[in-house]
Amino acid sequence: MRTLFLLLLLFTSFHTVTAATTITESLPPNAKPTLTESAFLRFLGPTILEIMEKHGDNQLYMDEKIESITFNEQEDSYDVTLHVIGFEGAHNQPYNFIRMVIRIPGRENNTGYYDVIFYKNHLPDKVK
Repeated sequence: MRTLFLLLLLFTSFHTVTAATTITESLPPNAKPTLTESAFLRFLGPTILEIMEKHGDNQLYMDEKIESITFNEQEDSYDVTLHVIGFEGAHNQPYNFIRMVIRIPGRENNTGYYDVIFYKNHLPDKVK
């Protein structure tokens, strides 16, 4: 009986299961940016330009907005979903709607402090 108990204890100690907890906070799409959001986007400015350049969008951007932030407790990382409107010249057309997801911090072997999880650029059907 004692052996059975020790085997059961040994078996359960090797198979520990932890649930991955993620917390997502979505920001209202039409709300005025908070002071914290504005400061965070300003900090991410050079990173956003670097990501756009790496994906072939050698443009400036405007109207940046964070859509959501997801915290993954198991990986201790944040996935920041944001969008910007890219433009060429002095706010001239074509305007490109660019949506990206950045993981902070990233893996050390890539950039060291962020990874691009998703990047999509599309030209709107009608430009107002």
